[in-house]
Amino acid sequence: MNNGDSQFDKLEANLRALSGRMPDLPFTEILLCRLLLHIGREMAATFEQKIRPFGLAEAEFRVLTTLFSQPEGAAHPSDLCARAAQSPANMSRICDELASRNLITRVPSAHDRRRMVLRITEEGEDLVRRLLPKMFVSLRGMLAQFPESEQQQLVSQLKRLHANLEQAEKPVLPEPAV
Repeated sequence: MNNGDSQFDKLEANLRALSGRMPDLPFTEILLCRLLLHIGREMAATFEQKIRPFGLAEAEFRVLTTLFSQPEGAAHPSDLCARAAQSPANMSRICDELASRNLITRVPSAHDRRRMVLRITEEGEDLVRRLLPKMFVSLRGMLAQFPESEQQQLVSQLKRLHANLEQAEKPVLPEPAV
Protein backbone atom coordinates (compact mmCIF):
# COMPACT_ATOMS: atom_id res chain seq x y z
CA MET A 1 0.00 0.00 0.00
CA ASN A 2 1.60 3.29 -1.06
CA ASN A 3 0.06 5.21 1.81
CA GLY A 4 1.69 2.77 4.24
CA ASP A 5 5.05 3.11 2.49
CA SER A 6 5.01 6.89 2.90
CA GLN A 7 3.95 6.49 6.53
CA PHE A 8 6.87 4.11 7.07
CA ASP A 9 9.24 6.57 5.38
CA LYS A 10 8.01 9.36 7.67
CA LEU A 11 8.25 7.13 10.72
CA GLU A 12 11.78 6.10 9.82
CA ALA A 13 12.81 9.73 9.16
CA ASN A 14 11.37 10.77 12.52
CA LEU A 15 13.25 7.97 14.30
CA ARG A 16 16.50 8.99 12.53
CA ALA A 17 15.99 12.58 13.71
CA LEU A 18 15.29 11.34 17.22
CA SER A 19 18.38 9.15 17.13
CA GLY A 20 20.40 12.22 16.13
CA ARG A 21 19.36 13.79 19.42
CA MET A 22 19.64 10.56 21.41
CA PRO A 23 22.56 8.52 20.01
CA ASP A 24 21.85 5.51 22.25
CA LEU A 25 18.30 5.19 20.88
CA PRO A 26 17.60 1.56 19.87
CA PHE A 27 16.65 2.63 16.34
CA THR A 28 16.09 -0.77 14.73
CA GLU A 29 14.18 -2.17 17.71
CA ILE A 30 11.84 0.84 17.80
CA LEU A 31 11.35 0.72 14.03
CA LEU A 32 10.47 -2.99 14.19
CA CYS A 33 8.03 -2.36 17.01
CA ARG A 34 6.35 0.50 15.15
CA LEU A 35 6.15 -1.51 11.91
CA LEU A 36 4.59 -4.49 13.71
CA LEU A 37 2.03 -2.27 15.43
CA HIS A 38 1.15 -0.51 12.19
CA ILE A 39 0.88 -3.73 10.20
CA GLY A 40 -1.24 -5.30 12.94
CA ARG A 41 -3.68 -2.39 12.88
CA GLU A 42 -3.87 -2.45 9.08
CA MET A 43 -4.47 -6.21 9.00
CA ALA A 44 -7.12 -5.96 11.71
CA ALA A 45 -8.90 -3.19 9.79
CA THR A 46 -8.84 -5.26 6.61
CA PHE A 47 -10.35 -8.29 8.35
CA GLU A 48 -12.85 -6.12 10.21
CA GLN A 49 -14.13 -4.83 6.83
CA LYS A 50 -14.83 -8.41 5.75
CA ILE A 51 -16.52 -9.34 9.04
CA ARG A 52 -18.62 -6.21 9.70
CA PRO A 53 -21.27 -6.85 7.03
CA PHE A 54 -22.09 -10.05 8.91
CA GLY A 55 -22.71 -8.11 12.12
CA LEU A 56 -19.63 -9.43 13.90
CA ALA A 57 -16.61 -7.83 15.49
CA GLU A 58 -13.23 -9.47 14.91
CA ALA A 59 -13.07 -10.82 18.49
CA GLU A 60 -16.53 -12.38 18.11
CA PHE A 61 -15.51 -14.03 14.85
CA ARG A 62 -12.30 -15.31 16.45
CA VAL A 63 -14.29 -16.89 19.30
CA LEU A 64 -16.77 -18.37 16.83
CA THR A 65 -14.01 -19.91 14.66
CA THR A 66 -12.24 -21.17 17.76
CA LEU A 67 -15.42 -22.95 18.86
CA PHE A 68 -15.89 -24.24 15.30
CA SER A 69 -12.41 -25.79 15.47
CA GLN A 70 -13.07 -27.66 18.72
CA PRO A 71 -14.15 -31.30 18.89
CA GLU A 72 -17.93 -31.37 18.73
CA GLY A 73 -17.86 -27.55 18.43
CA ALA A 74 -17.86 -27.18 22.21
CA ALA A 75 -15.60 -25.68 24.87
CA HIS A 76 -15.66 -24.05 28.29
CA PRO A 77 -15.39 -20.24 28.35
CA SER A 78 -12.10 -20.41 30.28
CA ASP A 79 -10.60 -22.61 27.55
CA LEU A 80 -11.75 -20.18 24.89
CA CYS A 81 -10.17 -17.24 26.70
CA ALA A 82 -6.70 -18.64 26.12
CA ARG A 83 -7.39 -20.02 22.64
CA ALA A 84 -9.00 -16.80 21.37
CA ALA A 85 -6.81 -14.38 23.38
CA GLN A 86 -9.70 -12.82 25.32
CA SER A 87 -10.11 -11.75 28.93
CA PRO A 88 -12.83 -13.48 30.97
CA ALA A 89 -14.89 -10.25 31.06
CA ASN A 90 -14.64 -9.78 27.31
CA MET A 91 -15.43 -13.47 26.76
CA SER A 92 -18.68 -13.05 28.72
CA ARG A 93 -19.70 -10.08 26.58
CA ILE A 94 -18.79 -11.89 23.37
CA CYS A 95 -20.70 -15.02 24.38
CA ASP A 96 -23.75 -12.95 25.31
CA GLU A 97 -23.70 -11.41 21.83
CA LEU A 98 -23.13 -14.70 20.00
CA ALA A 99 -25.85 -16.45 22.03
CA SER A 100 -28.33 -13.62 21.38
CA ARG A 101 -27.79 -14.18 17.64
CA ASN A 102 -28.22 -17.96 18.02
CA LEU A 103 -24.65 -18.57 16.83
CA ILE A 104 -23.73 -20.43 20.03
CA THR A 105 -25.56 -22.04 22.93
CA ARG A 106 -24.64 -22.05 26.62
CA VAL A 107 -25.56 -24.96 28.84
CA PRO A 108 -24.34 -26.12 32.25
CA SER A 109 -21.64 -28.79 32.10
CA ALA A 110 -22.85 -32.32 32.75
CA HIS A 111 -19.68 -32.96 34.78
CA ASP A 112 -19.59 -29.74 36.81
CA ARG A 113 -22.79 -27.69 37.11
CA ARG A 114 -20.72 -24.60 38.04
CA ARG A 115 -19.15 -24.55 34.57
CA MET A 116 -20.81 -23.65 31.32
CA VAL A 117 -20.31 -25.37 27.99
CA LEU A 118 -20.42 -23.24 24.88
CA ARG A 119 -21.40 -24.94 21.64
CA ILE A 120 -21.51 -23.53 18.14
CA THR A 121 -24.94 -23.84 16.54
CA GLU A 122 -25.70 -24.91 13.00
CA GLU A 123 -26.25 -21.23 12.16
CA GLY A 124 -22.85 -20.41 13.65
CA GLU A 125 -21.17 -23.15 11.62
CA ASP A 126 -22.87 -21.92 8.45
CA LEU A 127 -21.64 -18.39 9.11
CA VAL A 128 -18.05 -19.58 9.66
CA ARG A 129 -18.18 -21.68 6.47
CA ARG A 130 -19.42 -18.65 4.47
CA LEU A 131 -17.16 -16.03 6.00
CA LEU A 132 -13.83 -17.78 6.52
CA PRO A 133 -13.10 -18.24 2.79
CA LYS A 134 -13.61 -14.50 2.31
CA MET A 135 -10.82 -13.96 4.84
CA PHE A 136 -8.49 -16.28 2.91
CA VAL A 137 -8.58 -14.03 -0.16
CA SER A 138 -7.27 -11.01 1.77
CA LEU A 139 -4.76 -13.07 3.70
CA ARG A 140 -3.36 -14.72 0.60
CA GLY A 141 -3.11 -11.33 -1.08
CA MET A 142 -1.14 -9.91 1.86
CA LEU A 143 1.32 -12.79 1.79
CA ALA A 144 1.46 -13.40 -1.97
CA GLN A 145 5.05 -12.14 -2.29
CA PHE A 146 6.29 -14.40 0.50
CA PRO A 147 7.09 -18.01 -0.45
CA GLU A 148 6.03 -20.69 2.06
CA SER A 149 9.59 -20.98 3.39
CA GLU A 150 9.70 -17.25 4.19
CA GLN A 151 6.27 -17.42 5.80
CA GLN A 152 7.52 -20.26 8.03
CA GLN A 153 10.63 -18.24 8.92
CA LEU A 154 8.47 -15.24 9.81
CA VAL A 155 6.22 -17.43 11.99
CA SER A 156 9.28 -18.78 13.79
CA GLN A 157 10.74 -15.30 14.32
CA LEU A 158 7.44 -13.87 15.56
CA LYS A 159 7.06 -16.79 17.99
CA ARG A 160 10.55 -16.03 19.34
CA LEU A 161 9.62 -12.36 19.65
CA HIS A 162 6.44 -13.31 21.51
CA ALA A 163 8.37 -15.57 23.88
CA ASN A 164 10.80 -12.73 24.57
CA LEU A 165 7.89 -10.36 25.17
CA GLU A 166 6.28 -12.77 27.63
CA GLN A 167 9.62 -13.18 29.42
CA ALA A 168 10.13 -9.41 29.56
CA GLU A 169 6.67 -8.94 31.09
CA LYS A 170 7.44 -11.22 34.05
CA PRO A 171 8.20 -9.15 37.14
CA VAL A 172 11.76 -9.39 38.36
CA LEU A 173 11.66 -10.37 42.00
CA PRO A 174 14.39 -9.12 44.31
CA GLU A 175 16.89 -11.65 45.57
CA PRO A 176 15.97 -12.85 49.05
CA ALA A 177 18.12 -11.38 51.78
CA VAL A 178 20.45 -13.93 53.27
